Amino acid sequence: MKSNEEQLKSRGYVEDIDLKNYSDLSKEELLSYLNSKEAFKRTVAGKVIKKYKETSILTELISSLIVEKKLYTKIALSESIGEYGEDACCLLIEYLGKVGKNQYKELPDKPFDKSNYPLPRDIIARTICKIGIPALKQLRECLHTGSYEQILEAIDAIGFISYYENDNSCQNDIIILMDKYKSDNLMLWKLIRALQSFANDEVLDLLKRFIFSNIKQHQWEALRSIEQIQKR
Repeated sequence: MKSNEEQLKSRGYVEDIDLKNYSDLSKEELLSYLNSKEAFKRTVAGKVIKKYKETSILTELISSLIVEKKLYTKIALSESIGEYGEDACCLLIEYLGKVGKNQYKELPDKPFDKSNYPLPRDIIARTICKIGIPALKQLRECLHTGSYEQILEAIDAIGFISYYENDNSCQNDIIILMDKYKSDNLMLWKLIRALQSFANDEVLDLLKRFIFSNIKQHQWEALRSIEQIQKR
């Protein structure tokens, strides 16, 4: 095997065509693979075991995602969990902001320079985004009842889903939080970013208030959100 193939395999990479070799494994065998020391076996399990639409399997997948370090295995686990839909969201929200260290803890040094909506940095929020609109109800509740860390990541997930699904059901919740957290620069920056998901005059008027903010991150995020809305 070539060295680059070995490296990919060590990171959990598995070709979809190779999964057929494992399609006949029993549930017990797949659970064993899920706890294997070999990343590619954990990926195989993550992809194949989703055929069992059981809460116990969903719980195992989430437990594995929380501790997984290998890139391709994390992707496989996240995708499979997303296929459980709203049932997965109930369990995932508990872990928002608690897995990994990739979340924003302070304002960024530079603006996001791509035209798409930013993918959440939090792996749990990313996974919830795969559920789509069915996740919004519980995410909205999290905005008002969750911990500070959960709310920060829930905003990202809501913004992402609302943007790509063209859904405005969470707009008022985001606006309410802008007043509640008006003195919290990090939270307010995330909320300004999320507003780009709601294309209407009320949101544009609100964003214009931040163009001349003394917080540069609020300035550039407001300008970017306005540009995103005007493109739609």
